[in-house]
Amino acid sequence: MKILVTDRKGEEHQVDATAGEPLMFALRAQDLVDATCSGSCSCATCHLYIDAEWLGKLAPASEDEEELIEFLQFGSENSRLSCQLTVSDDMDGMKVTVAPEEGF
Repeated sequence: MKILVTDRKGEEHQVDATAGEPLMFALRAQDLVDATCSGSCSCATCHLYIDAEWLGKLAPASEDEEELIEFLQFGSENSRLSCQLTVSDDMDGMKVTVAPEEGF
């Protein structure tokens, strides 16, 4: 799968992601997110903004993910954590933007 990622500097990247794995793996491999908690949904250092046309195509966020995003300074309605998004064929070409660092 190809995921189109805009980093925190506004630069665009095309990232190869593997179906069945968390999107965080592909983004972390390219140093686009920190993913400090390694996918346990506890740090939000893999926070993304999902392009509006793709947001409705994703599985809904879990209660844990929603709670974490709710407390983020830069959280928004199109926020998701890449550790909680399992890559699927439906994501090919998806556009995301890495959210600003929260500073914790």
